[in-house]
Amino acid sequence: MMLIYFFYGLAFWGLGLAAYLQLRHGGDLPLRRQLPWLAAFGMAAGSTGWVDMFLVSNPGDQLAEVLKILRMFLQPATGLLLLIFGWGILTQWTPLPAWVVFIPGVLIVPIAFAITYAATTFITPSPIEIPIDIWSRYLLYLPGSIMAGIGFLRQWRTQSQLGYFDVSGLMLGAGVAFLLEAFVVGLVVPAAPHGPASYYNYNRVIYNAFVGEQMHVLQPYGLTAWLDYDRILEVTGFPIQFWRMGSAFMVTFFVLRGLDVFDAIRKRNLKALQGERDRAKEAAYKAQIAARISAENWTNALVSISRRIAELDDVDDILLFIVAQSRQLLDSDYIGLAMVNDDYSQLNLKCYSSQNNTALSSTTANSQIMNPLILNAFRTAASYLSPENEPDDDAFINACPSSDCSVRAIAVVVLNLDNTPIGVMWAARSQPRPYSEDDLIWLECLADQVDIAIKHGLMTSQLQSLSIVEERGRIAREMHDGLAQVLGYLNLQVQTLDALQKQGKSEQLHQELQKMRAEIQTAHADVRENILSLRTTLSSDKGLNESIEEYLQEFSYQTGIETLFINQIQEDVCVSSIAEVQLVCILQEALANVRKHAYAQQVSVSFVRVGETDNGFIQMTIRDDGVGFTSSEKKHSFGLLTMRERAQSVDGVFTVHSTPGCGTTVELRLPCIQRENSRDHLKIFR
Repeated sequence: MMLIYFFYGLAFWGLGLAAYLQLRHGGDLPLRRQLPWLAAFGMAAGSTGWVDMFLVSNPGDQLAEVLKILRMFLQPATGLLLLIFGWGILTQWTPLPAWVVFIPGVLIVPIAFAITYAATTFITPSPIEIPIDIWSRYLLYLPGSIMAGIGFLRQWRTQSQLGYFDVSGLMLGAGVAFLLEAFVVGLVVPAAPHGPASYYNYNRVIYNAFVGEQMHVLQPYGLTAWLDYDRILEVTGFPIQFWRMGSAFMVTFFVLRGLDVFDAIRKRNLKALQGERDRAKEAAYKAQIAARISAENWTNALVSISRRIAELDDVDDILLFIVAQSRQLLDSDYIGLAMVNDDYSQLNLKCYSSQNNTALSSTTANSQIMNPLILNAFRTAASYLSPENEPDDDAFINACPSSDCSVRAIAVVVLNLDNTPIGVMWAARSQPRPYSEDDLIWLECLADQVDIAIKHGLMTSQLQSLSIVEERGRIAREMHDGLAQVLGYLNLQVQTLDALQKQGKSEQLHQELQKMRAEIQTAHADVRENILSLRTTLSSDKGLNESIEEYLQEFSYQTGIETLFINQIQEDVCVSSIAEVQLVCILQEALANVRKHAYAQQVSVSFVRVGETDNGFIQMTIRDDGVGFTSSEKKHSFGLLTMRERAQSVDGVFTVHSTPGCGTTVELRLPCIQRENSRDHLKIFR
């Protein structure tokens, strides 16, 4: 018997310690809130078993009395702790159905009757420890075990529905173990004149509740007991303490295994959460990469647009490039750009980009913008972003002129020139996927580029007009200094010839005619050179290299000076349009000086790239084999000063090296501007 009590106490102490350690370990187990009560119950039940072990070992009278008093407190305390644990398992582990609120009202009458009946037994002439032991089992241990068993069985169903079959099996075992505990501990009591321990009351029975031995003071009468220690021993052949030990091992095994499995599930959930967090990090990382790529694409597009504007490309080409880039970057089905007419009465489509075409709008009636959203944005000079659920689909009608694109989302920005609205730019999608605030900001950036392109176009027109005026002034000065003076000189010479003829001085007349012929040839060369300069400077249908090569051939044909063109740059000269004009003018001025002053037989013009591709220079070198000049002559040369000013106006460097009798070398360096690859340009319009 001592071994049975020892292992009984050991089982419950193991349960209590395991629950306590799990409580200190932390975690989010479903049993987490009830672990303190489970630990306390296990330790109290184990202590009760070990007290019984010492009582059956025949201790001394004093020690036996102390142990009996201790057991009188431990037994009800154990039942109370089990009752609290069972109530928590039943009500707090998983939500109870709504009808459970009526259970306290239904049970209040039988519970009150049981308590009243138990109170009457305490006043019967028997040792006080007997009713304490019996009724602590009936009123505390029995309902506590039943509620704990039902709670574990309900958890069995819950875990089965979640697919945790390993946990559900353990919960089923724990539920059955607690129901068995309710029977062998809470329902089976010593033989007594009340409860299911007897059919009828005994006259008086004194029972040693601790060791299971009945002491008859008076012989009982009536039927014998049907559910007490003796009946269990008679039916099973084993004392009730054996079955309680087995029940304790079952409870301890299934509950501890459940704690371990719950911990494994917690780790599994943590691993799943870690996986979700890793996936979230990966998604965030991919989103960051996508955002960075998008920002790089936008930056490259804006830089490309700015470069085209700086190179003074044709405004229409720049606008086509902007709308094509906008449609790709905004993932749109249509991008439109409209400008207000001269009398500010209507908006007309300037250019557009759709999935099938990127082109300028034809001047037809279909080019007028009639969409109310676009017109209202222009009138109010405010950007517009269609909401996620547009209430009126008719507002999207005519949003894609020159295209059959159906619109479900639209974003509109206004074009401003010197704070004055001059047009609108809008993006449209055929899918109900609205534009974001970031999309609207990017569209406004592109609209700013359109404004800058238009401003530069106007400035280019003004510069071209000024260039024409300047070139006309230069030609006028050259005609005044050259042709006009020659004509005046010829007028005087004609009068001189007339006088010599009248005087009969034929020899002097012949000399004057020779001088006149030389001056006429000089004037003729100047006129032809001016015509050649005009044709080369103002030509726009040829590249710079081809124009210079043709100019050198014509110059050689007209002057008889041998020319050599050395071009070490395979592609076109990558300088700005204004720099090209100044380069041609400096070349013409230098060759004019060669014709007039150098008395050269040969002149060479070479092009070479100096430095890196993006930050280098284009160097033009003009070298002749003429007579050269001195430094003093160089300081008084108005032509050299003009050439130097032209170079400085486009951030160039102009130098002249000349030695009398060794010819002259003129060098011009102009900064490079990187051009777009032609293939990349074609990809945009596919």
